[in-house]
Amino acid sequence: MQRIDKKTAVCYARRLVIYILGMFIIALGVSVSKASDLGVAPVNSIPAVLSEITNIDIGICTTAIFIGFILLQICIMRREYKIINLLQILCSTLFGYFVSLTNTLCTAFLPVCPNYFVQILYILISIVLVALGILLYIEADIMSMPAEGVMQAVAYKTGIAFSTAKLIFDWSVIIIAAVLSLVFLHSLVGVREGTVIAAFGVGLCLKLITRLLQKPLKRFLRE
Repeated sequence: MQRIDKKTAVCYARRLVIYILGMFIIALGVSVSKASDLGVAPVNSIPAVLSEITNIDIGICTTAIFIGFILLQICIMRREYKIINLLQILCSTLFGYFVSLTNTLCTAFLPVCPNYFVQILYILISIVLVALGILLYIEADIMSMPAEGVMQAVAYKTGIAFSTAKLIFDWSVIIIAAVLSLVFLHSLVGVREGTVIAAFGVGLCLKLITRLLQKPLKRFLRE
């Protein structure tokens, strides 16, 4: 059996830590956007609405929807689906726990927004957090989150660019969440202008953060 040298083991450990940290920071960004009351990031818009409809914890709803994304990947890829990707169930469970945890922390320690300016400020902070978290977990290169897995599957099967698949996915979940909110809550809850701002802002912020942090992050992960 091939032995793993110390340097390789350290690199794997660093990647795992950065991957988990990235998920935690994304979850924190989602919870900060929820605290703004202006809507959450697109990827968590459906769980946020379902949580309001059912009064079930948003973390549990997040895990359930993300497992649904895994099933959607299977439907798209069919025989080409790789069984190893079922490990995304673990990622979904951990991320859902992080969403519950950060939501509790934000409720306890984050000041209630006194005005619209502070609400927008929360949205901008959440955009930075989500973008930073995405960079960390992508650079760790361990496993895609279920939502990105759907985007990758769509891009692979249709031949369209991943950026286009992401745009289609984001607006699809926003529309679904908005419809659910209007039908069951008779108002837009969890999907507001903050969701739209995040849909455009996360990508732009990710480009900037990548330019600033990608090289030192790569060095840290591979030294």
